[in-house]
Amino acid sequence: MKYLCFFILTFAINANALEYRAYCTGNRGKVAISVYSSKNRIYLRYNNAMGSDDFPLFEGVVTKLTLPVIDIARDQLSSLDEEVLVSWPVENCEFNDKDPLIMQCGGRAEFHYPQNTNLTSYTFITSRVTEESLTNVFKIFKIRWGIDSPDFHHSLAMPFDPSLCTAKLTR
Repeated sequence: MKYLCFFILTFAINANALEYRAYCTGNRGKVAISVYSSKNRIYLRYNNAMGSDDFPLFEGVVTKLTLPVIDIARDQLSSLDEEVLVSWPVENCEFNDKDPLIMQCGGRAEFHYPQNTNLTSYTFITSRVTEESLTNVFKIFKIRWGIDSPDFHHSLAMPFDPSLCTAKLTR
């Protein structure tokens, strides 16, 4: 009888497991972003063969006044090199069943790589953006990622051509 209870409990836990896989690549350089579920966590993996020299530092209009902010980001985010891996508990993430590319995670993320960093992350949000002009419609899939150093918040955005991204969500 105890084996039957164990089997039912195990089946019930696994029946509610969320499976998520998303991937974007080829936007610029050798950048690849993957988001996936494993053991009740959602992982964000950033890969860039060009390393920290090509890590996004800033989103917005660049002026003489924003150059010091970009310099701060360059210095404080320099430990983020070719690979970054962070994760959130799955219960801190929300998903769009109709459009699995659209999701978000909040709360404190765990940095798996690089290890021993003084950086933290509390936000990861994806969205679709449409820009219309008189002659064209531009569709963009945007990844927004908030990374905090001890004394500064860095809001990063990485736009991708939506055709270079895929996602699958199974509940």
